[in-house]
Amino acid sequence: MKALVAFGTKYGSTARLAEVIGEELRAKGYEVDVLDLRTGPGNGVQGYDLVVVGSSVFIGKWTKEAQEFMEASSPDLAGKKLAMFVSCSDVLFPEKVKAGHKMYLEDVAARYPGLEPMAMGLFGGVIDFARYGTLTKVLLAGVGTKKALQGRGIDPSRPYDYRNWEEIRAWARDL
Repeated sequence: MKALVAFGTKYGSTARLAEVIGEELRAKGYEVDVLDLRTGPGNGVQGYDLVVVGSSVFIGKWTKEAQEFMEASSPDLAGKKLAMFVSCSDVLFPEKVKAGHKMYLEDVAARYPGLEPMAMGLFGGVIDFARYGTLTKVLLAGVGTKKALQGRGIDPSRPYDYRNWEEIRAWARDL
């Protein structure tokens, strides 16, 4: 069986998440292609038994490349085994997890008629203000992200990795 793990990422941390999902699928016997959508949409989803599509979430949205991939592939994804995941900071705010799952996964899938994902995963990502450009820092300050993190005891001058690798691996094994 063949699987495609296609992902969009803004700062690169979702790439490792996609690679780990691919590793788990390979361990289950799948032949896996991991596709960084920044390099283009690849050859589409034809020929794959399972398609896993993911994205980082930045300022409340999937990456442009992941959105474009979903739009272009949605007719071919209908009826396929499909899983979706996102990497975002909402996991840091327990009160936001349910709403984040709905907005970043359920609502995204609902935009494309006929898509019925068999699994949806909301995972943590990496927060590293030192890697962000000026515009990103201004946007994050404007939505109160930096202050909200400080209120939770998180020092925005340090990088933090909130990817729970066992959770991610277990999710991928269950596919």
